[in-house]
Amino acid sequence: MRSARNLYRINVALAAVGALVVLAGTAVAVGRVDLATGPIGRLLNDCGSVLLPNVTPVGVAILSLGVLGAVVLARGLRSASRQIRGCHRFLRAIDVVGECRVGETPVLVIAGSGVRAFCAGFVRPRVYVSRAAAEVLSEAELVAVVAHETHHARRRDPLRLLLLAVLGDALFFLPALLRLRRRYATLIELAADEAAIAAVGDASHLAAALLQFGDAGSEDVVGIDPERVDHLLGGPPNWDLPVAALVGTLLTLAGLLALVFAAAASSTGARTSLAQLAAQSCMLAMTVGPIIALAGIGMLGRRAFGRSR
Repeated sequence: MRSARNLYRINVALAAVGALVVLAGTAVAVGRVDLATGPIGRLLNDCGSVLLPNVTPVGVAILSLGVLGAVVLARGLRSASRQIRGCHRFLRAIDVVGECRVGETPVLVIAGSGVRAFCAGFVRPRVYVSRAAAEVLSEAELVAVVAHETHHARRRDPLRLLLLAVLGDALFFLPALLRLRRRYATLIELAADEAAIAAVGDASHLAAALLQFGDAGSEDVVGIDPERVDHLLGGPPNWDLPVAALVGTLLTLAGLLALVFAAAASSTGARTSLAQLAAQSCMLAMTVGPIIALAGIGMLGRRAFGRSR
């Protein structure tokens, strides 16, 4: 489906621009910092002696870009690790009882009384069907379901969704990425439905199979929402782009670019001492930290008071 492919490209392009801006900002921050810090005691003394009014705009920009780059890297690694470990745990937990072929597609059969079918795996995605699904579904319905999941495997949709999820988690300050990922997840289901209909030549077989999944309460297949029903009946999909979130994302990227250029083209050209930046960070933390702590205590107290009433 062209709309799914184009939406994926838009999502990746926005994330790539955001990542490049963060990378440029981090490079500028690292290039403007003098890493010759001296003894640790000097940092501690500076932390106690430097006053908040000594924080310069250039120092704030460098500090902000460096912190943002570190946060983006940490969140991206954590997101990728969490999702990859979650997929491995899921695959280890399922009980594969055999393998069969549905048409030309090799399918792994798993145990269980629920009607289930899914595509899993990032590098070599495979199609899984429960033994109950193979028994309950008719031959045409089973072919349609397997064709649906085969389309996901052929397009490596699990890997694409992993990439978009990692980019969205890492670049948390770009509001459009989450909305675009959710929309893309819907469009790839519609694209897989088109592949299933093409495999059996009739949308009724896929619709009947989806009703079986809905009756079983399966979480492995996207439910029959109104848009999916309309698409099965021949209605065209729409992009449904989040315009407000896209505008906010573009404004955020423009602001970050301005900050990068301001830090890179500062008139002094002098490098900032890491000790000074650490001291300024300490002062900022000492000033803002108590305010955040008091606000958190107030919110917890209000929640506790509300529960006690």
